[in-house]
Formats: sequence, C-alpha cells, structure tokens
Amino acid sequence: MRKKIIIIITVVVLCVLVGIFFIMRFGVLGRIYDTIRCYAVQDKTESEKEGPEELKYETFLDKDGNEIVVEMRKITVFDEEGNEVEMWEDTSEGITIYNNIYKGTLDKIEGNKIYFIVDRIVKGENFDGEDAKGHQIIFDINTYDLEDDPHVGYFVCDSLIVHPEDLWSADEYFYSADEMKFLVGKYLRVQDCMAEDSHTGERHKTLVFYLH
Repeated sequence: MRKKIIIIITVVVLCVLVGIFFIMRFGVLGRIYDTIRCYAVQDKTESEKEGPEELKYETFLDKDGNEIVVEMRKITVFDEEGNEVEMWEDTSEGITIYNNIYKGTLDKIEGNKIYFIVDRIVKGENFDGEDAKGHQIIFDINTYDLEDDPHVGYFVCDSLIVHPEDLWSADEYFYSADEMKFLVGKYLRVQDCMAEDSHTGERHKTLVFYLH
C-alpha cells in the first residue's frame, strides 16, 4: 500500500514538473495572459462604442443671413496641466482642397507678399518636377479674406497664423504680412492649405508658420 502511495505521489510530481516545463518553454502562460487581456480590451472598447454619443444642434446665420444648423458632439480633451476639459466640436468634416507643407527660410516681405525659399517639401506639389531646394514661393496675402465679421454667427474666414515654439501657447493671428516681419530670416515649417466648408460650400485658406 505504501508503495502505491509513493508511486502516485511520484507520478503527480512528474506531471506538475512537465506542466511547468511546457509553460516556461513555450510561453503558454504568457499566451493565456495575452488572450485574456485582448478580450478585456475588446470588451472595454465595445462598451465604449456602445455608449451614446452626446450631441446638440445649434443654429447660426451665415454672412448672407441664411440659417445654418450645425450638429456638435461633446468631446473631452486635456489641458496643459493634464486636467480633463469638455468641449463641443462640429461632427462634419471639411473637404480638403490642398494641403502643402514646406520647410525653408522666410526671405523677405514686400507689398503684403511673403517670399519663402523652400529647403524641403514635406507634403504637396513638386513644382512640375523641379528641384525643391532653393525654389521660391510667394504667398500673396492680398488674396486672403482675414476680416472676421463679429455680427455673423457662422462664417469661416481665411487665417494667417504663427504657431509659437511653446506647444502649449496659443496661436497668434495676423491680418497683414507686414505684421510678420519678425519672421524674416528664420528657418520655418509652413503649412499652406485650403478647405471647403461642409455646411456652406465656401472655401477658406489657412497659412501657418511654425516656429518649432
């Protein structure tokens, strides 16, 4: 009887050792953990998707006096101190007409025009096959409508913006090229884009100079 007990104990110990060997050798435990984690993440994601999106509708007047109904959803963002801040954003997306990004030096400003010497094209036109390096782009600010009408509830005007070195600082908006002469000689990243408003069908241009 004692011999049988010893044999049984020996078999049990061997089975345990073999099981441990397979777990360590083939990462079975890790796979089990990964599977459980995947299901947990999936369940969480699905539950978040199933949650009702908080929406509201606001009515504005465009510059011609027409009513524009805008659907807005509540979003949560984080401020520079890491605190959650609730905001509302338009649920519709504008249509991008073009979005060009360059790196280079602001050469000069004359007659409300900005002369920019391209060092590298990050995204956009290739100047009909010409070498980008040293190519000059002229941004004519006279073609921008920079005056926002405070009496109009819904009107998207063109924008001339300088984004500061500090990522948390607010963008600076300008209304003429002459106001930006402090950028002459600086190496910058420039984003030149045009979008079409999904509500009114109007197009607006944005020119942004990044200092960082």
